[in-house]
Amino acid sequence: MPIVMNPRRMHHHGNVDRTAAQKVCMGLGVAFILFGLIGTLMPGLLGMHLSMLHNFVHITSGVVAMLFGFSSAKGSFLYSLWGGTVYAFLGIAGFILGAPGYPEVGNMEADQNLFRFIPGFLEFGTTDHAVHLFVGIFLLLTADTFRKERAIKKELK
Repeated sequence: MPIVMNPRRMHHHGNVDRTAAQKVCMGLGVAFILFGLIGTLMPGLLGMHLSMLHNFVHITSGVVAMLFGFSSAKGSFLYSLWGGTVYAFLGIAGFILGAPGYPEVGNMEADQNLFRFIPGFLEFGTTDHAVHLFVGIFLLLTADTFRKERAIKKELK
């Protein structure tokens, strides 16, 4: 007698249903980790100010994003919401609070929007602010998309 398998119950390695927010968290996590590692070798990469502390923050953010991406749909939503809020705020704050100056880390050229969060250790310039703002908006849009997907699924039930 043949065995009948229900394909909806089968979970092959790597074939687990994940939400878009989980996939974004996992992908962003990998990107953050790689960027942090590359930044240790090239502190002025793309005009950024990548000190060891800044790279450590990127690597830590990447690990946390991956943990939330692998954990649950709600966890990835929370990371997207709160991570997006923090990164967007950091980008906006940098543009508002930044002032002309010469950084002590990373790209040593003068920057018109230098924001010395921790002088000599964690300094952000114009490129950093733009990247932080982009990542923040991307994560907030991911959280919003997740929220809309959940609302649609509830309506269909």
